[in-house]
Amino acid sequence: MCPVLEALKALELPVDSKIWIAYSGGLDSTVLLHASVQVFGVPRIRALHINHQLSSSSDRWVEHCVRTADQWNVDLTVDKVVVSAGNLEYQARLSRYSNFRQRLGADEFLFTGHHRDDDVETLTWQLFTGRAMIGIPESRPFGSGTLQRPLLHVERQELETYAKQHEIIWIEDASNKDTSFDRNWIRHKFLPQLQKRFPQGKHRILDFKRATLPLVKREPLALPERELAIEDIRAWLLAYEVNPPTTVLKEIQLQINAKADANPEIKVADGLFVRRYRKRLHLVPVYEEFTPLKIEVGKQIRLSNGILTWKNSTQGFEEGHTLLCTNRLNLKGDQRSIMDGGVHKKLANLFQESSVPPWLRDGWPVLCEGETVVSLVDISSDSTSGSGRQSRTLEPKWHPFD
Repeated sequence: MCPVLEALKALELPVDSKIWIAYSGGLDSTVLLHASVQVFGVPRIRALHINHQLSSSSDRWVEHCVRTADQWNVDLTVDKVVVSAGNLEYQARLSRYSNFRQRLGADEFLFTGHHRDDDVETLTWQLFTGRAMIGIPESRPFGSGTLQRPLLHVERQELETYAKQHEIIWIEDASNKDTSFDRNWIRHKFLPQLQKRFPQGKHRILDFKRATLPLVKREPLALPERELAIEDIRAWLLAYEVNPPTTVLKEIQLQINAKADANPEIKVADGLFVRRYRKRLHLVPVYEEFTPLKIEVGKQIRLSNGILTWKNSTQGFEEGHTLLCTNRLNLKGDQRSIMDGGVHKKLANLFQESSVPPWLRDGWPVLCEGETVVSLVDISSDSTSGSGRQSRTLEPKWHPFD
């Protein structure tokens, strides 16, 4: 049997479960999409294309994916994402997987087209950069569903053979040949030379792949009374798809024992830091401070660090009313308080009482009417702000990004 179809048929999935295919338009994902339709049928398959908006060819790739999906009668969703500054390869991956997680429903599956050669490249990169050689996991919980990589034991050459047999057309991204990227250098320079010299070299590298670490939830890590083991830290960070060098894990292990009033901060990836707060470790992203803006009560607003939504409330703000959405960095010193239960309370004290970690406070949304603070969202609101209003009133809710 064809190795690609055999790999998919070997999966034991719940009957009629929905399957999302991460569809870039390249060889791997196109073969995966075509084969999944053959094995599971069109009704169970949904394709998801992420437009990173980083290439001048992005729109052309979207058009290609739309045409292919139409040809195969597959339901295709195209999402645009904004990639943060920094290491573009890494930031694009973060944006992509964040979108995947939001899309995946309960008991649904996300298939990605990673294959055996990808696993070898990942293990090699991990070795050369001082990381644990964990490779790519075949399956793990992801959002509300499961992330599955069914082709992980299939060679890239076998994917090419499948594509030629079925006359499949795919996209060739020129950036995949740019050897200034570490993984591309490993793929195009190092591994071909290794294969010539040591024909079994790739398989030997796979032998170094570690057993899967324990699954850990994506939540702050409680610090035990005993010393926290490096493998515990590694497993926790892998829940966020972060695998820093071992030297960084040792630094975390050292810093978490700093004195109680210290605020250790250890960089673990581009734009990501581990911080300690109330005997827990937190993985903290760096967000650009949002610029104060006028908002309309009832309309959802996406800020640089989260989303502001609304819900019905008897003591809220009149729907359609205009407020200023800002943060405490943009408030004058004498503005940094709010009337709460007839008493002026400092925002700093309210943050502390509500156990809001220090790194979230400066970007936390504050709503103002004129010069007066009327809401420290989710924490305190001026109870007089909605009095006497007859129309629908709404209360703001804050959803900071993970």
